[in-house]
Amino acid sequence: MKTTTAFIKKEFLQIIRDPSSLLIAFVLPLVLLFIYTYGINLDFAHVRLGIKNDDRGPQTADLIDALGQNAYMQTAFYGSEKQMYHDLARGKIQGALTLPADFSRNLAAGKNAALLLVADGANYTQVAHTQNYVTRIANGWLSANRRQQTAAPTVEIVPRYLYNPNNDGRRAVVPSSLAVTMTLIGILLTALVISREWERGTMEALLAAGLRPMQFIIGKYVPYFAVGMLSLFFSIAVMVLVFRLPFAGSWGVLFVISALFLYASLGLGLIISSLLRDQMLASMAALIVGFLPALMMSGVVFPIISMPPFFRRLAWLLPPTHYVRFVKSEFMSGTVWETTLVSGAFLFALGTLFAAVVYKKTARRLDD
Repeated sequence: MKTTTAFIKKEFLQIIRDPSSLLIAFVLPLVLLFIYTYGINLDFAHVRLGIKNDDRGPQTADLIDALGQNAYMQTAFYGSEKQMYHDLARGKIQGALTLPADFSRNLAAGKNAALLLVADGANYTQVAHTQNYVTRIANGWLSANRRQQTAAPTVEIVPRYLYNPNNDGRRAVVPSSLAVTMTLIGILLTALVISREWERGTMEALLAAGLRPMQFIIGKYVPYFAVGMLSLFFSIAVMVLVFRLPFAGSWGVLFVISALFLYASLGLGLIISSLLRDQMLASMAALIVGFLPALMMSGVVFPIISMPPFFRRLAWLLPPTHYVRFVKSEFMSGTVWETTLVSGAFLFALGTLFAAVVYKKTARRLDD
């Protein structure tokens, strides 16, 4: 019994002394709870709705007020349908609502009146919410005004899904999965490469061989960059040839921005690996810093616009957020240069910053 008790005591001391065990037991659950509590909102609030009113009847003013005076939507008014759809394509609004010229006339005559709602089909998770919000508010407004009507008309929402006419979830979700795949290779794999050298004792041999820091860094970047790009080619081939997903953009632009995203991801993984010399600890840090944000805070699964302001700002600092926005556009609407240039410049700058940090943190001596 004394032997068993002593052994149990030894294991408890080992857990306390092992940072990776404490990281898994306390830090990882805390991060997940923090994200699920404050960063994820499945109700999808804060829809930005564009409105073009072709009906000048007095009734429509009350309906427009009802659309804007609620906790779920913010409205913007347009005089040009072309400008409204332009802003919809660039993500400035999530829905475009048109009130036809005969809307008030049909209601006054006791007929059904139609509203045209165009939603961005690339953001699959938000389409149903946008349509439900507009339908609920329009029906509530109509119920409040029925006492003034001799008949019982209804308001019909006619939905159109931009870039995704059939509202197919695969077309919106599957391209975004490239961000998760590239993050797995770029961060999770490279987070182990330098810590592995320390654990196996080969770092001493590399330093003794006179390998310069720049040579060491290039040697770590190039193989995983090649693996990541090959994985990208393979994933895209499966999407297009096997799953038959249509591609509307430029192949060259897709590969250039993907390479920049991989460049930034590799840098972040190598920073983790250079700071943490334990493989288990490095893998846990990569999971928290890289994989979980790529999955939950980049727009792959949960919409960014429904997050609180702090998490929306934090999400825009993450490389996967910019890549998800770009790759959705490439597959569904084609190359939008405004999005492409912003995403490309951000990823290049961030990747260069990470590479500089890796260079600075690369060991020159065993006691570094």
